[in-house]
Amino acid sequence: MNITIAFIIFLVVIIAVFDVWIIAKKGKQESISAHIIRLSHKHPSIPFLLGYVAGHLFWKMNDVSVWGVIQWSLLIVLEKT
Repeated sequence: MNITIAFIIFLVVIIAVFDVWIIAKKGKQESISAHIIRLSHKHPSIPFLLGYVAGHLFWKMNDVSVWGVIQWSLLIVLEKT
């Protein structure tokens, strides 16, 4: 497993553990989701920015940037259609 995947998994686990812990200690009003929802009502730009970041993360990249090589099998399938 490469370091980027390990880092992402680590962050997700830490955030999930923290959220469960804080809900158990102080209730749902202190959860990450509750804070984001409250911030979103005060600052509507927050959901927009989160959507922008998500779009940036999931937008199509060229094959060389993603795989390191051109995916010829994909090109062959696309040419047949």
